[in-house]
Order: sequence, then structure tokens, then C-alpha cells
Amino acid sequence: MSPLRFAPVDMTGCSKKEKGGGRCGEAAPSSSTPINSFSSCRPKRSGVETSILKYIIFVFLFVLLIVLAAATVIEKLYGSEVAHEQIYGAGGFVVLWGVLGVSSLIYILSVLRRSPVILLFHCSFIIILLGAFLTYLTGDRGYVHIRQGEIANFYISEETAVKHSLPFDLKLLLFDIEYHPETDEPADYISFLKVNDEVCRVSMNKIYKRQGYRLYQMDYDADEMGATLLVSHDPWGIAVTYAGYALLALAMLWLLFRRISWKGMLWAFIPVAGLWYYISQLNPMTPVLRSPMLAAHVSIIMVSYLLLLTILVLSIVGLSSQKLRKRMYDWNTRLLYPALFFLAAGIFIGAVWANISWGRYWGWDAKETWALITLLVYALPLHKGSLPGFRNPRTFHWYCLIAFLSILMTFFGVSYFLGGIHSYV
Repeated sequence: MSPLRFAPVDMTGCSKKEKGGGRCGEAAPSSSTPINSFSSCRPKRSGVETSILKYIIFVFLFVLLIVLAAATVIEKLYGSEVAHEQIYGAGGFVVLWGVLGVSSLIYILSVLRRSPVILLFHCSFIIILLGAFLTYLTGDRGYVHIRQGEIANFYISEETAVKHSLPFDLKLLLFDIEYHPETDEPADYISFLKVNDEVCRVSMNKIYKRQGYRLYQMDYDADEMGATLLVSHDPWGIAVTYAGYALLALAMLWLLFRRISWKGMLWAFIPVAGLWYYISQLNPMTPVLRSPMLAAHVSIIMVSYLLLLTILVLSIVGLSSQKLRKRMYDWNTRLLYPALFFLAAGIFIGAVWANISWGRYWGWDAKETWALITLLVYALPLHKGSLPGFRNPRTFHWYCLIAFLSILMTFFGVSYFLGGIHSYV
């Protein structure tokens, strides 16, 4: 998402450098050339197609943002089932992502192939989308309830309520609850299982994997003699998605090194390390939060929000002072890279954690959805080559001022108005 440079194009489709020449890309005719020769000036077909494709991508992105925001409101008004059935799980929503992904891939390969790091960065998102699509096509989730001493070799699909066989036998040896010292607050829920001839332990944030199936601790019976396990079978999607995450991390580090140098990276990571250390010393009571990924997820996102708040303040200064406007613009365009990349890293660390805890890396919770909206909103100013309006400092500052509303919605609006598993009030 580096600032790509395109020669300005006039209404004929030829760039200003080419305008006045014969065929686009040829030298300008001499003064003796007949005026009729200008009729041969035609736009390059590939350039026009690329320009059209670019605008198609941004139109679909704008539509996606509207759909995502509307979905969170629909979920609040009519419930999660309606939102997932009518929007998140609908074929049209999948097609919208598919069209956006395919058109972006074509554009990336045609325009960005000369910059390996930019190509890698954008392609990593395509790989993540491909992984999500494979999960949509081939993945399945379900539940198995098992009493102590009993054997089960099937699970009930969450989506179809159909019974599916497991390629192994499950036997619950013991269910146990661990408590915080000197309290009656649960610290962990543990199922001791025998899977064929192997004895294993499944607890919160500790899953068991076998033959492409993943077992999660989900619930237990009131008499503590039985447990409900989540079964996830996603033979292709997880590996592809995680490969996309790894490539994205590599590309972001590479880009940060190029944009802000190693010194800038060091200054950016110092507050992350400080917050990570502070949060890692906490001892959350809720079992699902007792994970080392909590500190990484929260610290990186909080630093991202602080950087975006700094960008807001600098934009206000830039709008208030004509003298400082350009300087604030230069600072903000540099700050935007670590701010956006930290937000992306925090989101995807949270996705990995969710997959470990709940068997899926994305559940379209309102907080997740608005974090994604914020990521997409702040990604637009990085595309100054494709969206030349962002080269204007005043336009850029006004956009950053308005874009901060998405941060407020993500941080406060979800908790106070929309709710969900990430709601804290």
C-alpha cells in the first residue's frame, strides 16, 4: 500500500506527458505534422482497464463497509441468528468478498508486481481470504456430549444438526474444575479423555488435535460428571489462513523497516513491550482469558489506538494552522504505518486466540466487525497513488478527523450500544 505514482490522465485517456503526441506513448509530432494526426491519440487499453478495475475495487470496498456496519446494527435489533443468516452467512456476502478479492488480485498482479514487499503485503490478505473461503466450503463444527465412563464416536453438526462420525473413539475419564486459591472462582475446566489408546487433557485454551479434528472444552453438566466438547474439522482453511497471517507479519515488518527505519520500529515497539509486560502480570479470573495471547492482543491494539489518537490530534493542529499543515501531514503519513500495522497485528493475534479458545478465528462479533471496519477505513489514506485526494494535506487531515469516529465506535460504541462477547459493560 505504498504511494503509487500515476501520471495524470486527461479526458482522452492519455497522460499529460503523452498529450499532444501521436499514439499514446509515442513522441509528440513536429510542428509540421498535420493536425489530423492527433485523432490517432488513443488510451492504452490496459491502462484504462486498470483504472476501471481500481474504481470497481474501491466501490465494492465502500459497499462492504456499509454492509458490515449495518450488520452490527441488525444484530443488535434482531439478534445474532438473523444477522448471521441474512448477512454474514448469506451467499451474497460471500460473493461480495469474492469479487473484492479477485478484482484486487488482478489489480495487484498488474500494477504492484514490481515491488516485492507491496506485492507480498497485499497478497497475504488474498491468502487469508482464500483460507476463510476454504473454511466456508470444507470446514464443519459441532458438539459431542459425553458422560464420565461413556464412549462416543460422533458429533452433532452445529449448522445442520446432522450426526457425523469421528475417526476415533472418545471416552471421558474425568471432568474436573480447578479454582483460584482461597476462592470459589473457577480457574479452569478440564476434561481428561481417552482417545483410542491415548490419554489426553482438554481445557480452556488447551485443545487436542487428532486426524484433522480439534477438540475444545465448552461446557459441563451440573453434577460435574459429564462434559460438552466442541469438535472442529477444518482440513484446509486453517493452514492457508495461518500462512496468510505469517506472510502478512513478514510484509508488515519489512514495510515498517522501509517507512520508519529500525529506530522508528524500536520506538514503536517500546510501549507495546511495556503494556505487554504489565498485562502479563495480571491474573484474570475468567478461564478463557487466562492465556499468554491476552497480553499480546490487548497491548498491540491499545498502542495502535494511541497512535491513531495522536494522528487525530496532529490533524486538528494541521487544520487549525496553515503554517503547520504540511508538517503535520508528513508526520501523520509516517505514523499511519505503525498505527495501522499494529491494529492489523492485534486483530489477527486475536483471531488466532479465538481459534484456540472457540474453534474459529472469526465469529463476526460486533467488536471484531468494527475493528475490521476501522482497519479498512484507515487503510484508504495509504493508497495516495490510487486515491490522489489524500495527497492534499487538508483533505487528509479532515479524513483522519472523521475516521476517528470508527475508533470511538469500536472502543466505546460496541460496549455501550451493540454488545457482544467483547462488551465490557
